[in-house]
Amino acid sequence: MAESLEEAKQEVRQLRAQLDQWAKAYYEQDAPVVEDHVYDEKYARLLELEAAYSELKSADSITQRVGGEVNSDLPKVEHQVPMLSMGDVFSKEELAEFDQRVQKAIGHPVAYNVELKIDGLSLSLEYEEGCLKRASTRGNGQVGEDVTKNVKYIKDVPQKLPKAITTEVRGECYMSKEAFAKLNQERDEAGESIFANPRNAAAGSLRQLDPKVTKKRQLSTFIYTWINPPAGIDSQHQAICEMAKLGFHTNENGRRLENLADVYDYIDEFTKKRDSLPYVIDGIVLKVDDLALQADLGNTVKVPRWEIAYKFPPEEEETVVREIEWTVGRTGVVTPTAVMDPVRLAGSTVARASLHNPDLLAKLDVRLGDTVKLHKAGDIIPEISEVVLSKRPEDSVPYEVPTKCPSCGEDLVHLDEEVALRCINPSCPAQVEEGITHFASRQAMNIAGLGPKIVKQLIAKDLVHNVADLYYLTADDLSQLDHFKEKSINNLLAAIDQSRKNSVELVLFGLGIDNVGGKAAQLIARKFKNMSKIASASVQELTAIDTIGMTIAESLTAYFQQEEAKKLLARLEEAGVNMDYLGEDGEAADNFFKGKTVVLTGKLAHYSRAEFTKKLQALGAKVTGSVSKKTDCLVYGEDAGSKLAKADALDIPRLTEAEAISKIEEKDTEK
Repeated sequence: MAESLEEAKQEVRQLRAQLDQWAKAYYEQDAPVVEDHVYDEKYARLLELEAAYSELKSADSITQRVGGEVNSDLPKVEHQVPMLSMGDVFSKEELAEFDQRVQKAIGHPVAYNVELKIDGLSLSLEYEEGCLKRASTRGNGQVGEDVTKNVKYIKDVPQKLPKAITTEVRGECYMSKEAFAKLNQERDEAGESIFANPRNAAAGSLRQLDPKVTKKRQLSTFIYTWINPPAGIDSQHQAICEMAKLGFHTNENGRRLENLADVYDYIDEFTKKRDSLPYVIDGIVLKVDDLALQADLGNTVKVPRWEIAYKFPPEEEETVVREIEWTVGRTGVVTPTAVMDPVRLAGSTVARASLHNPDLLAKLDVRLGDTVKLHKAGDIIPEISEVVLSKRPEDSVPYEVPTKCPSCGEDLVHLDEEVALRCINPSCPAQVEEGITHFASRQAMNIAGLGPKIVKQLIAKDLVHNVADLYYLTADDLSQLDHFKEKSINNLLAAIDQSRKNSVELVLFGLGIDNVGGKAAQLIARKFKNMSKIASASVQELTAIDTIGMTIAESLTAYFQQEEAKKLLARLEEAGVNMDYLGEDGEAADNFFKGKTVVLTGKLAHYSRAEFTKKLQALGAKVTGSVSKKTDCLVYGEDAGSKLAKADALDIPRLTEAEAISKIEEKDTEK
């Protein structure tokens, strides 16, 4: 504690300035500059000082505000019921103190509904006569941002309820670990700055002025709060169950618990499980279950008195940086990676962490021999948070960023003021290797047996220089590869030959054009029907396709204007690679799945999840990831869990994998 009022005043001033700066970066720019636990420590210190010196409290203190200022260009929404923050505790002892305060205020022990604390963005959904009228962010608690147009593209948000009710619900908008990792990989490869964690990725995706961007970002929701529940709903647990029946995506892991001992067991359980969940949690939330008691307890100016968040302690380990490796990606982006002494972190052993780009490397000032603090961003990606300067070797020198490509030796450049460092040599061996590997991948041309190791050998032996060369390989060529005998040779040649028959969208995606993903390639191929028309399409013609924006269109047209690209297409065509669209344009014929919303769950024995999804989509089905009242059918394999249970509870038709295949075969027989 500060020794005097004057010292306290000075520290409070410094803390408020620092916290305001951090909050602005977090809430308004979706770009946090410090870890949550660092912010929490400073915030707790400010609370401590304001409690000890009441004369230092003021209305403009961050401890009296909710969220951040609303400075975006999105339309503003005034919340009729304020969207408050939530109080935090960081130990079971503090949780017990909260429980004692509640019991003292109520006069007896209470039951809690205990929920996972999703690391996302607060979201309000307002319905009028059962139709979604408005969606908004929390903002500063009083005024938020109107994100209705964007929320229409979040698959698990019901646009129309089964009952014509006027109501408001609230919850979290989040991004799954898988979607987050995919988005950051795409941004990293494109030379764009990456998101620090899934929460900021979700916030940045939801608060877009262009809804098409939101649509591509694969956002999800968990709904937790019913602002004006219908008569007869008396508890938080009951409210969540009823919201699920209306089609809202709710979290199946919430429980009504009668005592703190069970709450502690719940905390221990999900502390162990958090790494295996498909989404990021940073704690658990206790809510007094009885809604009438919630109303009795009321709120402070900033937080409800009837709920509290228990925050997980940060998982962070120290290790030593031994080397910084630079790798060249498919698009020429050169990325630094710290190679460190192996350390156990969040359930796995970590020895490497991407530093993403030279700017971040310089900002952190990572040097060889440095001891660094390591954590997993969003519980997923190993990341260096800071250098432990007290342990820096005396002979340490700043790390020099390379100026030459580590693969081909050509000069590295920054394009269009992007942060990424690039090699722009189209013949760079590393880019060629990555490009061929991508072309052969399962999502592209699906050439079985042509993985990175084989590609590396083909290049090293001067057998291939681009993807077209694959189709001119002979048995004699392949016999030069290590451990390649007759069977391996024949299998690879057969796989290459089979790939000639693929539809043109797979060729287009396989070319690895910047920003052109699998879905975009399919939409473009469906529109233009063959590669010749695709290659000659204008930016205007491309952007006329729904969801195809300027970035994709400009990347595509720029690629096909290159002489090298024209030569490559000519050689692919000469090799007999199909250049036409083979997909179905019209509606699927009548079948069991046509027009149905289907969810897949459990381990499938006969197909991969992606393959089964494609089959169902070809039959006119809409395949989604979560079960709701809108789900028409659930297809399940072995070890099906919560989705099967929820479908059972909602009385949704359920098919085993074998039964679903039988329905598909019925359709095939009818042809």
